[in-house]
Amino acid sequence: MKLQCLAKIINILFIVTIIVSCATNSQIGENLIPPIELPFIKNSPEECYFLDEFMPVPDKLVPGKTGSLGLRYYTYNLANYKDWDHKQITLSFYSVDDQCWYLFEEYYKATDRFEL
Repeated sequence: MKLQCLAKIINILFIVTIIVSCATNSQIGENLIPPIELPFIKNSPEECYFLDEFMPVPDKLVPGKTGSLGLRYYTYNLANYKDWDHKQITLSFYSVDDQCWYLFEEYYKATDRFEL
């Protein structure tokens, strides 16, 4: 009887050890993902950018239209942009010809895993 209880305890400890080690490995792996380095872009109606030529591929791209203006929202889950390091960044652009794009909004959200 005591041998069966000891075997159950060892099995439970083994399972708990596996679960804890899996959780630890996934957290370490997430911290090793390097942030995307975004180019400096001026928020100015006088600065036009051909985004398709130089912007890194975003984690999420939302295109749209409002009236005659084309819109694009580029979201990066982990990026460095201007003074923002290790942040979720969303850059919003508008265009009249769908070729030359103007930055009009910049958002960032601090990611919990890098904040102290």
